[in-house]
This record gives sequence, C-alpha cells and structure tokens, in this order.
Amino acid sequence: MSDGIGKIGWIDITVDDATGLRNFYEKVVGWKVEDTSMGDYSDYTMMSPGDGEAICGICHARGSNTDLPGGWLIYIVVADVEASAAAALYQP
Repeated sequence: MSDGIGKIGWIDITVDDATGLRNFYEKVVGWKVEDTSMGDYSDYTMMSPGDGEAICGICHARGSNTDLPGGWLIYIVVADVEASAAAALYQP
C-alpha cells in the first residue's frame, strides 16, 4: 500500500441528523447517496455526481459513533500506525 502513504484515505462526519446533512449535500453539491448498512439503520456513503466515486461518509451519532465530536474527520494512510502514533507524542 506504499502508493497511498501520506494521502487522505477517507473522510467522514458523524452528526445527530445524518439524513438532514445527507439531503443538504445531495441538494447543494450534487453528491449521490449510497446507503451503508449499520445493522438496524443505514449511514451514507456520498458519491461523486460525475463518476460515482465514493467521496466521504455521513454517519448517525449512534452505536460506536455516539460520543464522537462534531466536524469532519480525515483518515491519513501511514505505513505503520504504531510508529506514527509514537512519533506524534510530545517529546520535550
């Protein structure tokens, strides 16, 4: 996976009203929607209107996402997550 290292691998947001936010981006930006099953409900994968490429996720604040803070979260691809986490620690 060396070709993806350092790139943004995914972006998503968790909110109380995921359906409302999904509708907002669908109307304003033109993103298409693909439901993503979470068991007893669906979150949303937002797709580019031009090529149908998955762009981001819009998630309900439920289950393991209940306590996530608001705002867009980005996931960056690294070669070794433990090494990257250790390098991120403050070392005076």
